[in-house]
Amino acid sequence: MESETTLEHETTLERALDLARANHKEAKRLYDEAVAGLGSGYVGEDRVAQLKGLLEVAAEDVQRVMKEQ
Repeated sequence: MESETTLEHETTLERALDLARANHKEAKRLYDEAVAGLGSGYVGEDRVAQLKGLLEVAAEDVQRVMKEQ
């Protein structure tokens, strides 16, 4: 199971927003690493494109959860 700090949430939507933000942060980290790896030839263009799509979905998820609050 994931090791993460336990936070108190008053609502399920607060929990969902925290998770969406954490997912976006991780997607951004992975994308940035892939872009850096692309320059060195360590990562291919397909992988960078895949991670860019993941980052976009994560950003959409954050926006969706924020609207629901």
